[in-house]
Amino acid sequence: MQLTGASITEAALDILRQYGLADVTMRRVATSLGVAPGALYWHIANKQALIASLAEAIVAPVLAPGTDDPEALCALLYSCALDIRDGAEVVVTALGYPHASLGTALTQRFEEVVEARVGNVASISNKRAAASGLLHMTLGAAAVEQAGAQLAQLTGESATRSEHDHATAVRLLLNGLCTPRV
Repeated sequence: MQLTGASITEAALDILRQYGLADVTMRRVATSLGVAPGALYWHIANKQALIASLAEAIVAPVLAPGTDDPEALCALLYSCALDIRDGAEVVVTALGYPHASLGTALTQRFEEVVEARVGNVASISNKRAAASGLLHMTLGAAAVEQAGAQLAQLTGESATRSEHDHATAVRLLLNGLCTPRV
């Protein structure tokens, strides 16, 4: 197999799925690909770039054209973040990197769907704030749920799903945005 950024990302995703983010190291990824760790740096600059690449793979369905419905987009992001072990943590971490384009891409996508839903009912600044709020609320809810599930697994307790609460919060935010102020 030829070593590419995509093959490195896929190997890192496999490790992430099996063992979690703590085990996604450049050395472990290189070992899984049968190459020296230095070979990875030709394609992926550093661990931060690898995390950004993982996050882009995790949220690829969210960035793909498809829905103009903010509720559906939030549900999709929530699902994508929870579908892979530590997925929410990876995406949140990648959003914090100043050189990663993922934050801009996700923000634009959320702004597009909020605009499609709201139109001229709200100001531009309120629509931007709502888009940012939906993005951050969704990732935060997914991160909390993922952490709770991991804790439940360690303690033997049952994990609780909060997707209904998340969907309700999304709806409330959007309804508030569309409600005229007196």
